[in-house]
Amino acid sequence: MSNKSICIIIPVHNRKSLTLACLENLKTNGDLQKYQVILVDDGSSDRTAEEVTENYPEVKILKGDGNLWWTGAIALGMKYAYEHGAEYLIWLNDDCQLSDRTIENLVDFASEHQNAIIGCQGVEKENPDTIVFGGKLKTWRGYRFIQPSVNTVASCDLLSGNIVCIPRSVVDQIGYPDSSFTPHYGGDALYLILAKKAGFSIYVDTRSMVYSLHGESKLYPQKWLLGAGKPLDILKLVFVPQSGLSWRVWLKLNWEAYGVWGMVMFFKKYLSILFITGLRFLPLKLRCKLFGRGNHHE
Repeated sequence: MSNKSICIIIPVHNRKSLTLACLENLKTNGDLQKYQVILVDDGSSDRTAEEVTENYPEVKILKGDGNLWWTGAIALGMKYAYEHGAEYLIWLNDDCQLSDRTIENLVDFASEHQNAIIGCQGVEKENPDTIVFGGKLKTWRGYRFIQPSVNTVASCDLLSGNIVCIPRSVVDQIGYPDSSFTPHYGGDALYLILAKKAGFSIYVDTRSMVYSLHGESKLYPQKWLLGAGKPLDILKLVFVPQSGLSWRVWLKLNWEAYGVWGMVMFFKKYLSILFITGLRFLPLKLRCKLFGRGNHHE
């Protein structure tokens, strides 16, 4: 199998320093020279595409107009890779720093196991014990991170889309990611849930260390109760399609994953958001005093 039949797809938007650091990491590991790298620049205004072209001319750049978001950008990159003969399509977010052989390990495993989708576990660089993304187990309360032993490949029910190796056969069977319900957050989860329902197995690989560099997103805040800002800021995100709190996203994900029980979890989630919104009318100092530091909603 030719290394050029392995395509790394990186969706980016106005994070030039992270994007360049990601490409430099791939170059250091030898991946930039070995595999086809497709950068999908969704309308960046910070000269991302120009500097990538100048410093990494081997990277293929596809351009969007700023309306692709994550799911649309990934779908565009996958379509290009598929139409150019790629056997393995690798999602890679630009806030990931990979260790040596990360890509090679994923592809080797996928090529040896039919209908396998495999990704990595990512941790904070300053605190390697803190899992940022990785394999998840399906429970009655939702998907929860698993903590497999180091240097293993473990079966799981879902992956975070930060770095995932997908065989061509997935596209043959279920097509490309659809941004209709999940234009940004949830696009990875929905695609992998549908792939698992179609008979593909999902694994997480801990043989390679992957660091996650990016901080909290304004579209998916983690500190709901103790976060700063106006009381209704969290509630407003429920109606933003690209937000991680979008009702459309969670309605679709919960239904596809859990059916009727997913609707119960859906209403529970949004009742909790309404409750927290009410508490956010209290002054931030009082909230911190009442509920203590470190409280957050996952």
